[in-house]
Amino acid sequence: IVSNCREIFKGSVNYAWTTVPTYPSGVIGFMVCSTEGPAVDFKNPVNPIDKTEDEKRPLKFYNAEIHSAAFCLPSFAKRVFEPKANST
Repeated sequence: IVSNCREIFKGSVNYAWTTVPTYPSGVIGFMVCSTEGPAVDFKNPVNPIDKTEDEKRPLKFYNAEIHSAAFCLPSFAKRVFEPKANST
């Protein structure tokens, strides 16, 4: 899947996951891709929600730490993504 995404999108490719209690395994993963252009750091949002914004309309299940944690991978999965990330 990773190599297919790299071939099709030609930009940044990463994997994220989240818990979905209604999903049979409770976990679902996403391929996050961009088209050609500068490298995208998916782990750090371009428009982060700051503390003052959060106080106006608090989000129950989302914050900056949860966003970054969605891109944490086990060692075997990191090896799939990191060699390509270091060569771009």
